[in-house]
Amino acid sequence: MAWQQITCILPSNHGKKKHWTVKAYKPVIDSSSIPAGSPQYAAVLAALNTMNLNPSQFRYQLSGVDTNGVGVNNGESEIWMKDLGADYAGVSAIEQSDADYSPSCTATESDIIINTRYRPSREPVGVSKIGFTNNKPALFEYGGSYANLHSIVMHELGHSAGLQHEGNVLNLMGGDNLLITNGDMVQPYIGEDAATGLIALHGLSPVAQEEISVSHWRYGEKIAGGSGSFFSVHHRTRIFDTHNVELTKQCAYQKPDINGALITACPEPIYRVTRGQKINAEFSYENAGKTRNLPVQATYYLSADNNIDTRDTLLKTRSITLKQDGKASTLTTELLIPDTVIKGGTYWLGCIVDANNTVKESIESNNATYIGIIVE
Repeated sequence: MAWQQITCILPSNHGKKKHWTVKAYKPVIDSSSIPAGSPQYAAVLAALNTMNLNPSQFRYQLSGVDTNGVGVNNGESEIWMKDLGADYAGVSAIEQSDADYSPSCTATESDIIINTRYRPSREPVGVSKIGFTNNKPALFEYGGSYANLHSIVMHELGHSAGLQHEGNVLNLMGGDNLLITNGDMVQPYIGEDAATGLIALHGLSPVAQEEISVSHWRYGEKIAGGSGSFFSVHHRTRIFDTHNVELTKQCAYQKPDINGALITACPEPIYRVTRGQKINAEFSYENAGKTRNLPVQATYYLSADNNIDTRDTLLKTRSITLKQDGKASTLTTELLIPDTVIKGGTYWLGCIVDANNTVKESIESNNATYIGIIVE
């Protein structure tokens, strides 16, 4: 298991694990900094709704809006936005809990503060990089300038439930956002590691459903996250030849960095292929539902656009058993580039899991993704 439980560190509770006496987080949203109807309110609400679909008994229940002012350790769990100052310019949000001060490391309150001073050096300089959209071109992972608030809040909600940072797998509690993208829309998701941790900490819900997904992101490496914790870095999945040598790309793609320069060319990798070529396409599959070993069908397509659906050209179907072992299954599948593709044309190799809808899932909209190719 890769997930980690938060450990208290004060002399009075050193080594004890953060836990709740009730299996529920019931925050209110600050009506002043996150007004109802605003884009940031919609993003926070979406994060709560997504996390509430997790397969454990731990529930996320919005308790309304706060009109009396917010504060840490005031007896009420709250979510608000605030300028945390220049020292926190590289921090998108923080979670603070009264468990930190409890002799037994017991949580009765958890506050999430979204930092309006989150100002990495990516252009435009000097403005908050908190983004309230799921539109791909706006997000730094796809060449834009902003981090995804929906995913940021989900990460902090993981902390509320007791999950610590994690550096060893593709996961929600790492430093990079956990995203599934099909077409130009990005969808944050819980992922297998966080789901596994929530089940271990709070038990499997008797009404839990299955939840599978496929993405074009994979685990890269571990980096230090401060205070002895670690973050995971996520990289794009790849295309290889039959000897497992990565193919060359159309142009020099670099993993986007929110502290790096704005990307105007090659925001995503596009691999060079030839007609009739056999290749190995890599995708990451996750099982974040109720069944530990779940057989699923994966179908692979060739598409004229990056929005993959069953109307695209079918290339292959395979069966995969997704183990729920706390880490994504990043696998390659051999595919044949058709002779009918147009030389010089740009296409997308896509994957859909459970295209025939035989698995009843908590989320049905995160089952498809793509990798770009250009035919030489």
